[in-house]
Amino acid sequence: MRTIYTLILSLVSVLSYGQLASGFNIEEAKYTIAMCNSFNFLEQFGSNKEIVPEEFKLVYTSDILSMDNKFQVYENGKVGVINYRGSTNKLISWVENCYSAMIPGKGTIKVNETNYEYVFSEDTNAAVHAGYALTIVILSKTIKHQISRLNDRGIYDIIITGHSQGGALATMTRAYLENLTNGVIATKNTFKTYSYAQPMCGNLEFSEEYNAKFSNESTSFFIANPKDPVPYLPFNYEEGKLVTKKKVAGWLLGESEFSLRKLGKDTFIRSFESLLTKYVKGSNSLINKLVSLKLGKVEVPEYVADINYYPTGNKKEIGRFKYPKVEVDTTNLEEKELANLKLRGNGKWYKKETKFFQHKPYNYYVYVLKEWDRESYKKLDNTYLLTDL
Repeated sequence: MRTIYTLILSLVSVLSYGQLASGFNIEEAKYTIAMCNSFNFLEQFGSNKEIVPEEFKLVYTSDILSMDNKFQVYENGKVGVINYRGSTNKLISWVENCYSAMIPGKGTIKVNETNYEYVFSEDTNAAVHAGYALTIVILSKTIKHQISRLNDRGIYDIIITGHSQGGALATMTRAYLENLTNGVIATKNTFKTYSYAQPMCGNLEFSEEYNAKFSNESTSFFIANPKDPVPYLPFNYEEGKLVTKKKVAGWLLGESEFSLRKLGKDTFIRSFESLLTKYVKGSNSLINKLVSLKLGKVEVPEYVADINYYPTGNKKEIGRFKYPKVEVDTTNLEEKELANLKLRGNGKWYKKETKFFQHKPYNYYVYVLKEWDRESYKKLDNTYLLTDL
């Protein structure tokens, strides 16, 4: 009888954890993008009550850490959510984005004489965004502590989310946590990632390993508006256009067509890549000095000679957000001021659409509902639609 009782308890224990099912979940997408708007609502309206689902309770808000970074922890008794804030209007926040030279995916970062060992990828050729990696190692102790607190309350299913810079940090956090040595956090923890409008955060080898482990298993999703410019950052080029060992082998074996003109183009791009790599490494050395002024002495591993970023996450596209047509009275405007406007067929002048309007987190919230939950979309209160969220 005791054996049967023990077996039942063990079965209940197993079923109690790891319940985050793989696959894109509309409800998860809805409440994570809602939470991504929390910081904006708190700043502009003083409350996030109108946007964060009522079944979730905010249990922790971090101090401002690293380079003006912040995160929240929510729970609903079953699932915990770690939600990263995106870029702010502070200079140091954009320094973090621009600190885009790559460092090895595995190594040590030193901040004020404290060594932070990290592993974002086991691939020795993997490289990651220096600014985002620095932030994750600085936040790592706090993140691990908050995960332990969720575990203490019986919560082992944890979703990591964020918009823009916050989305990149969500991806980097997932890679960091999944590569921790056994025993650092509970092995019962199950993670899932929803990143919105994130810039890229690693090279091809990092992307391939991350996608093989998480994206291809449908536990990491990247939601993007194709007209949003941010997911195409930092600078990258299509490796398929370049001369590679595989391409040369194809020419020699007659498996692909050889083009002298194309070779010239490839050689030019290679030269451009070399110059750009030197520029990125040089400019980021200056950025490292700026970061050190904020955080104290920072030493990162030697930069990797790679500038080609690749996307991560099982990609889901939402629609382009319709820019509101704002009519402008042009009576007293000069010609150079008209250049910022657009003349439409009705003979009236309107403000031109800005690319970054497509990047707004509330626009993502609206179009997640429009794409996957039409009933909720129809019920939307339009109060916030034209605000600068």
